[in-house]
Amino acid sequence: MSELTGKKDKLKKYRYIPFIIITVLIPLAKYRIRVYHNEEIKKVLLRTQWYDDYYCLIKVLLLYLAVFLMLVAYTFRKNEDKKFPAILYFLIPYNICLLLSVCFSDYKITALFGIVDMYEGGLTQLCYCCILLFSYYLISDPEDMIAIIKMALAASVAVTVPGVLEFSGVLPLEQPNTLSSTIGNSNYVGTYGAVLLPVAVAVVLIEANSVKQVTYFLFFFGSAFFLLSGSASRAGYLAVFATIPFVFAVLRRAAEIRAKWMLAFVLYGLCIFLSMNLYKNGLLWEEIKSMNPFKSEQGQDRLIFKDIKLQGASAAIETNRWFLRIENTGDGFKMYNESGGEIPVQKDENTLKFLDEPYTDITGYVDETTELSWLMLEIEGKDIEFVLIDGKMKVVGYNGQITDIFPVESFGFKGKESFASGRGYIWSRAIPLLKKAAVIGYGPDTFTFIFPQNDIVGKLNYGAIWAIIGKPHNWYLQVALGSGIVSLLCLISIFAWYIIKTLGNIVKALKKGEKSANGDLMTWEIKRELILTTGILVSVMAYLISGLFNDSMVAVSPLFWMLLGFGISLTQRGKDAHPEK
Repeated sequence: MSELTGKKDKLKKYRYIPFIIITVLIPLAKYRIRVYHNEEIKKVLLRTQWYDDYYCLIKVLLLYLAVFLMLVAYTFRKNEDKKFPAILYFLIPYNICLLLSVCFSDYKITALFGIVDMYEGGLTQLCYCCILLFSYYLISDPEDMIAIIKMALAASVAVTVPGVLEFSGVLPLEQPNTLSSTIGNSNYVGTYGAVLLPVAVAVVLIEANSVKQVTYFLFFFGSAFFLLSGSASRAGYLAVFATIPFVFAVLRRAAEIRAKWMLAFVLYGLCIFLSMNLYKNGLLWEEIKSMNPFKSEQGQDRLIFKDIKLQGASAAIETNRWFLRIENTGDGFKMYNESGGEIPVQKDENTLKFLDEPYTDITGYVDETTELSWLMLEIEGKDIEFVLIDGKMKVVGYNGQITDIFPVESFGFKGKESFASGRGYIWSRAIPLLKKAAVIGYGPDTFTFIFPQNDIVGKLNYGAIWAIIGKPHNWYLQVALGSGIVSLLCLISIFAWYIIKTLGNIVKALKKGEKSANGDLMTWEIKRELILTTGILVSVMAYLISGLFNDSMVAVSPLFWMLLGFGISLTQRGKDAHPEK
């Protein structure tokens, strides 16, 4: 009998291995892998033959390993009767749409494996579904969930170490005043911190040992809050601002004897934030103040390009300040205003200086030979290049490709392209693409190929013509364009069901605990599970909120799908504990 028990315990320990990979190795992994461009990515990155990947490829390989080990653990598990939640049948149409999108995509390699530096292709999406299902089936005991969450929080402490070195200036920063640590991007560091913060609060509150409780408070909560604050991610900040009040409202009632911890969390968080803000001379506070997404980042009087037209040997540029027509009929470039008057220009070798207002902020550079006539205009830090070929004016687009200017369909955000750090521009061009993505999409992670990269006017207002827009900066758009609107609705149905059912269970548990007059007091075991359920629920909600402004990323997403699996498992337990009358 003891031998059988020992085998069961050993098998149970083996189940932890894939969760160690998901919670510890994937967030911490960083390894340089040189990736040579396949035929599809060569169409986008013309000037290079390879890409040195430090973060994403190693993480996605670990993801594949974790899912494989989950499958092995599930295959050899003992006969455990666990009911399949009806809501998860929505994964069937979701995966059908996903597979069809991969099969019919014009970019099959990318649709299956994902694009370089992201790897969010169909295979990765299938892995996320497997993590959800296996997390639900392999881990049933709340104590096991707590142990795995503690591993994730311990990993966040390790992630914080290079983050502190980046923030203090010991290690170089990829972006000024932010940190990327081993996650690879400051935006996803913010999501990572926002997801871990609620479960860190839960782990502290459910710990009975005082020494461990203080340790978890200082390190687990402190690390998650440091990563969130240092990321300067407004998506992460928004997720926490929207969810933390709910956490405190529920947990205050579920753990009244530990209400003092709520004040401790607030004070400790303020100390961390104020210290970091002071070190950065107030930059973090400025980031919070700038969270009004409609606030113009460049001032109301900035130059806005309204239209650029090419016709024969001429080009016309219209802005909110001036109109400029450029002509070259064989005797050099000449400039004209809206009324047809020639604009005086001083030429010094290959440099053109505009002499009259309102054109004095424009500098031109020319190269006129028998083979080529080239003109570049530098306008308030933005460049636009024109080339005369066979008597016709062309423009130089992204990747240095010579192209015409075509009309680009847009939806919404007119005049608000700077919404949420330029996301308004990206979304306005991405939303019209949904018309051809109802049932199946263009293929997961193919956004770089389907986005109108030669949107000359839009990109001049957004940033630069040469910028390659590689992701929609919205997880829901990412799913809808990748595998179709139907697949997105399937996922939203699962999320909505989980949130509503879990909230219902929490309310029932709290009401039951209030019946003290009848002696029906809430036991500490019930409180522990309620606190854990609430922490996981809010972590899931934080990820879903940050997904409004961020994409799915392999550094963080496996953690979300794991927590969702745990949450659904707890919801099913809560449903059994509080059956409908």
